[in-house]
Order: sequence, then structure tokens, then C-alpha cells
Amino acid sequence: MQTPNNPIIQINSLVKTFKGTLHALAGVDLTIQKGEVVSIIGPSGSGKSTLLRCMNLMEVPTSGVVIFEGEELSIKSKRINQLREKMGMVFQSFNLFPHLSVKDNITLSPKLIKHLSDEDANLLAQKLLQQVGLSEKIDAYPNQLSGGQKQRVAIARALAMNPDVMLFDEPTSALDPEMVGEVLQVMRDLAKQGMTMVIVTHEMSFAKEVSDRVVFMAEGQIVEINSPELMFTKPKEERTKQFLKRVNII
Repeated sequence: MQTPNNPIIQINSLVKTFKGTLHALAGVDLTIQKGEVVSIIGPSGSGKSTLLRCMNLMEVPTSGVVIFEGEELSIKSKRINQLREKMGMVFQSFNLFPHLSVKDNITLSPKLIKHLSDEDANLLAQKLLQQVGLSEKIDAYPNQLSGGQKQRVAIARALAMNPDVMLFDEPTSALDPEMVGEVLQVMRDLAKQGMTMVIVTHEMSFAKEVSDRVVFMAEGQIVEINSPELMFTKPKEERTKQFLKRVNII
């Protein structure tokens, strides 16, 4: 659960345009507190993933400011890579290296960037794979894993850098329905452990269960922010109500 007034990410007046005219983000303000779980929902094309990717400058904003742990993120900053190391990112499509084993996928960055020894990195991989329920897959290769297993390895890989915040970009959207639950369970466990998480998701019941706050976006803007209970039972804005009716929530 979040600590009040202890922001880890502050987003001010964020704008992102593509090809000069398409406003993917049209002046977004959002603060994420340390230890908070925030889910971002909304229709396709509403700017959810763009907002998430701007948080660690995978997408460079057209204007506006992102402040992480009190420091403004800038692509020109000498510390941009060190700051990014503190922000774990999990994508829709896993992005595992197919030619590397599960162990090597997890240990690559800790060894290269944090200079962990082979022994310490291997112990870390074993610990994280146990955490995500895949200890027996340490020597497997990605093509030997199910989609759900690949995504759990991707989460373990992100956790290997000991991030202060985890960003999830629709982590279950590429999975078969029967594999969704195993990935969501890992994320539930992270939430219980107090990990700060920002989750772009279409899993409304999951968002309701784990989130401290839910953000609804449409047309590049934040339309409404509320507690899960109020967002899914008593939304304030008409646009929010329309969306939730379409996805059979209200």
C-alpha cells in the first residue's frame, strides 16, 4: 500500500505527438506514490502505453516533464541510464533473447551492468525463478516455454535489476486465457510485497483487486482517477461510464 505524499514518479503537462499532429498524449498530469499500485485502463489508442513508455523515456515526450525519485528525466542527462535501471519494464511480447537460456536471460544485465559475479548472478536467478514458480526451467530456452512461462521469466528478468518501480504494458494481452492467471498471480505477489507498480491492463477484475487507484484514459487524456471500488461501481464521468458498459463492467 502506498505511503502518502511520497511520490516516486511525477508527470506534469506531458504531451506526445507523432508525425507532428497526432496527439497520443495531450497534457497529462499524474503522480505515483512509492509503494502504490496504479492501473491504467481505457480504449485502444487512448495513450495508455505511450504514457507508460514516457515514464522511462522509451518514448521521448514532445513537451512536459517526468520526475523520477526527485530527478527530472532527460534523454540528455548523464544519469538517464542509472535512473532507467531503477524502472523495470515488462512488455506484451516478452522480448526474451531466444539464443540464451532462462538463466542467462535473467543474469545478463546484472552481470554486465551491476558487475555481479557468475556465482552471485546464478544465485539471484535461482531465487527469482523460485519467486515466479519456474525453478525447474532455469536451463530451458524460450522456445521450450509457454507464453505464460515466458512472461514470468520476463518479470524475473526485470526484477533482477532490483528496480524501485515496475512498469507493465498489457502483460497478459498476448497470452492464451488459461495462461493469464499464472502471470497475474506473480503480479499479485509483488503487490503484496509493496512493489510500486504501474500497470496498463485490460484485465478489469485484476485492476479492481490489486490497485490502490485506477486511471481511466481516453483520447490522450486522463478522464478520471478513482479508487477501484468507485471506478468500477460509481464512475463520475460519462466517458468512463460508456467504456465500462462496453466492457460489461457496469
